[in-house]
Amino acid sequence: FKDYAEDFNTATMPHIKYYNYDKWEMEEYQRQKELSKTTAAGGSKVMQDEWSHRQEVKARAEQKRLQELETTKALMSHEKVEEMKRQAQMRHELSLAYKTGDETKRKQLQKRLEPKEEEKE
Repeated sequence: FKDYAEDFNTATMPHIKYYNYDKWEMEEYQRQKELSKTTAAGGSKVMQDEWSHRQEVKARAEQKRLQELETTKALMSHEKVEEMKRQAQMRHELSLAYKTGDETKRKQLQKRLEPKEEEKE
């Protein structure tokens, strides 16, 4: 960092990107875009295979995520969803009461949000 600070203060940066970063970034983006076009158009088979494998893994992961979401939704009843929404609202009110310093409301909400222990008979 010391060398960088000295170069910055004396305006003798070692690379052209430090003089006009936006221009350098745009040129780098164009270069990468052209490189990806040539690779996709007929570049090395290894890169194409790797890219297709990544796409397949992404698709499988997304499909698995959606399937888990559907399973979770199917297991939830309407009442449970409403209860979760009420709890989220109470948590928000709790944080607001804490931030404003309303101790009585905070204690009341905290007591309501604590999990209830069900007695076994």
